[in-house]
Amino acid sequence: MRVDKAGEVKVFVFNIAGEEVDKLVDQQLNIGNYRFSWDGRNKNGAMTGNAVYFIVVEQPSGNTVKKVILLK
Repeated sequence: MRVDKAGEVKVFVFNIAGEEVDKLVDQQLNIGNYRFSWDGRNKNGAMTGNAVYFIVVEQPSGNTVKKVILLK
């Protein structure tokens, strides 16, 4: 992911029902390229099921949403 403007960046994982599954990032980041990964676990550390999930990136330059499919 590319951060175009320094500031607070948050990266969330949501399920198809719009419920927050996990928060991957919540910190101040400088301009640059970053890589984050999600291991398929929820906030409690339990494995999630096969499904469609949405990765939401909130940053000063705008928000983006990516769809991912988790298959085990």
